[in-house]
Order: sequence, then structure tokens, then C-alpha cells
Amino acid sequence: RTPDGNADQHKEFAGKEKIGARIDHTVIPGKHEITCYECDYFFMLSGRVQDTMCPKCHKTLKVTDHTISGEWTESIKTIGTVDLKKDAILNGAEIRARDIILAGNAENGIIRAGRRLELCMGARLNIAKTRMKDLFVRKGGEFVFPSTITCRDLEIEGILKARIFADGMVRIKCGGILDGELHTPHLVVEDGGGLAAKVVIGISKNISSG
Repeated sequence: RTPDGNADQHKEFAGKEKIGARIDHTVIPGKHEITCYECDYFFMLSGRVQDTMCPKCHKTLKVTDHTISGEWTESIKTIGTVDLKKDAILNGAEIRARDIILAGNAENGIIRAGRRLELCMGARLNIAKTRMKDLFVRKGGEFVFPSTITCRDLEIEGILKARIFADGMVRIKCGGILDGELHTPHLVVEDGGGLAAKVVIGISKNISSG
């Protein structure tokens, strides 16, 4: 048997252990993909997206979101989002942004999406003057591209006809249709999705991310 004094000491020690034993939750800052619009260097940014400096060329990269309507002739450089509305017309302008949403006419412009390009219904562009990492064809969009498309991830809700090299995930969602030729290591066709393309599953030497 434990003497009374030792028992009291044991209870006091156990109580202190119980009070001090707890689990703290640590919030890990999110990481964001950034492509320098000056030198095309790719890096990860922790925390929220804000003005930062390129680790390679040391230029300051600005975060500004833009919404474009009507004719536009000025070039834009940002690691934010540029939204080109249905009535937007690029006339000789170059758009460099982290994410670009295109619903207007960019045939006479240059598009450089450091991460994601979204094509909406009615969008017009010259795919030979366009670069992106990820491509998303929204519902209602119908696009036929004569030039080869290279990207990382591809998501289709509309209709796309093209020759595509994607080194990430290709996902054809319900209502989406892919026609043409596809080279990718990963393909998912959801219920209701359509695939009418020559498909090569595997990594190709011709694949390169924009």
C-alpha cells in the first residue's frame, strides 16, 4: 500500500499532467503557384497572394485584379485575375496574369495565363498566341483549334476539338465532349461526358507545360 502522503503527492502530480496535456491546432499557410510575368520563373508562394518579389529576376510582382469591357489596347501584367467580359475586344494588347477568364474576343491579342485559363461561351482567341498551365472549357463553350494545345490539367464542361498534350489530369465532366487527339497520363470521363478522340495514355516527350 502507498502511504497517505505519497498518495496525495501522486494525485497532485497526475492533476498537473492532465492540465498540461492538450493538443494545439496549427494552421498551415496555403501555397499558391506563381509564374513571374517578367522572366516566366515558376515558384510557390505561402500564405495569401500578395505583392511579392521573383526569386530569380528580383522584379516586384503586383497583385491587381482587372475586369475588361469594350476595346482594350493596354498590356496588363499581374499575378492576380483578369476577367474579359463578353463585350471585351483585345486590340494588340498582351495580357499576363495568374488566372484569365475569357468570354470576349482576344484574337488580336496575346494571352499568357501563369496558372489557369477559363474559356467561356462565345470566347474567341488565337491559340497560337496563347499559353497556359491549366485549361478549363466552361459549359456552353464550343472550340475548334487547328494548333496543338500543350497544358498541364484540362477540364471540359463544353465542347473541345483539338490535338492535346496534357501532362497532368484530363477530366471530361457531364455534358463535356472532347474530339480530336489526346495524349495524357491521366484521364477521367465522368458520367455524361463524351470522348470521340484518339487517346494515348502515357507521358509523351512532346508534352510541355505553358
